[in-house]
Amino acid sequence: MNPILQVNNLTIAFDKVVVKDVSFCVYPGQTTAIVGESGSGKTVTSTAVMGLLPPSGRILSGEIAGVNRLDYLKNGSPVGTEISMVFQDPMSSLNPSMRVGNQVGESLRLHLGLNARESTQRVIELFTEVELPSPKDTLNKYPHELSGGQKQRVMIAMALACEPSVLVADEPTTALDVTVQATILKLLQKLQKERNLGVLFISHDLEVVRSIAQHVIVMRFGEIVEQGLCLDVLDNPSHEYTIELINSRPKKICEGGVDSLKSLIEVKNLSLEFTTSRNFWGNPTNRLKAVDNVSFIINKGERVGVVGESGCGKSTLGLLMLGLEKPSQGEVLWRNKVLHVEDEKSLREFRREAQPVFQDPFSALNPRMKIGTAICEAIRQTVEGKKLSSSQQLEEAKSLLLEVGLEEEDVEKYPSYFSGGMRQRIVLARALAVKPIFLILDESVAALDLRIQSQILELLSEIQKNRSLAYLFISHDLDVIHAVCDRVLVMKNGRIIEEGSTDEVFNSPVDSYTKLLLESRPGKLNFAS
Repeated sequence: MNPILQVNNLTIAFDKVVVKDVSFCVYPGQTTAIVGESGSGKTVTSTAVMGLLPPSGRILSGEIAGVNRLDYLKNGSPVGTEISMVFQDPMSSLNPSMRVGNQVGESLRLHLGLNARESTQRVIELFTEVELPSPKDTLNKYPHELSGGQKQRVMIAMALACEPSVLVADEPTTALDVTVQATILKLLQKLQKERNLGVLFISHDLEVVRSIAQHVIVMRFGEIVEQGLCLDVLDNPSHEYTIELINSRPKKICEGGVDSLKSLIEVKNLSLEFTTSRNFWGNPTNRLKAVDNVSFIINKGERVGVVGESGCGKSTLGLLMLGLEKPSQGEVLWRNKVLHVEDEKSLREFRREAQPVFQDPFSALNPRMKIGTAICEAIRQTVEGKKLSSSQQLEEAKSLLLEVGLEEEDVEKYPSYFSGGMRQRIVLARALAVKPIFLILDESVAALDLRIQSQILELLSEIQKNRSLAYLFISHDLDVIHAVCDRVLVMKNGRIIEEGSTDEVFNSPVDSYTKLLLESRPGKLNFAS
């Protein structure tokens, strides 16, 4: 079979060489996947293929050839016609002030010369093809009116508008829930067969790659360390880095039961309603129950996971438990005493013992503040109330950095100096500064590469044992929950629909929704055959 896209000896530099001597092929009706961690060069390679390198990037050598064997580097990029791209984040790729129908129609008018009526009809056909609900109604919607999966379908429709022969998909499902991810992957596979598309798929998730790709390329530090048929490489890897990546999938790293059956935090009949629309006089006409009559207990030293799709209420539940939102009804009990949000003194004492660890560590840190200063700001004084001097605070900050696997010298550095995994360690150190006994971790490893994610999960497990911490781990990644939690709560539409030990729920789910979540995990899918 002749390749539909061929990359030969591609070398790319910015201030220094970031991609070196990369060669691979994409075939019609098949998927070639590039895998690797952040900084491996996989996205830079794909943007070079598209001819979308920023001005600071230079192609030093190599060839990028299409089906007609024309070198794109010498004859111009055929973006939008022969080759098209689906980006990772559809919200940042779509114009928020422009209706989605007009955005897709714009490329049809620009590249194919269709008039307004013709482009509108073609957009409806494309929206039908990518299985958007009510295609005619969707034409007039803005991006914010669509779900994440629907926005990604719009992006796919836009990419297919000019009948390309090659589709470049850069992490197109990373930000999606497992069920939505499964439907998008299934859609891509269906479109690929119908159109005989060659797909270049960029990802760091090996299970997703296993389910969809025929060929795989493993990149590290801008170079290819291994490539071949997907199943051959993933089942019998030869390079130590590939082996390390494969072994980084979350595994069970916490065993044993709870240290104590003493109740630490209890949620009783907790609900929170939001007003979604009002009438002319300002009176509510529609309400949304983000959290609906939820009750459960977390005991001392217990690790509890909350799973569910976006919008199920899991993050809102975490905010309610921390006193950052006031419930419409119900109550939170801390050490068997009701937590009153209005009582600043008791709330301040509670927050010394209960701390959040958020998803995005960069936005949680002040970019103008040194790491040592950020941690010292959290320390201020010990839990016992004894004030610490500046030098004592700094020594405590250094000790915390060592505990989370960083260096003492890091106190003098700014957040921009660190990688994503290192910043997550810093945020964890700051949360531990006040010596809490309970943590709420909201998608705290979701944005990390698998190898870094595995390191952070092992670190959390070690710290949890050393400090006898209890935590609530919020995630849409079921494998992560299974790896680190004793017990799991499954949420849907603001309610807990199933709960039990992780082994019970994962091995013998009762609710049909839980079964759907488990069956939608990348490791359970197989579209590549």
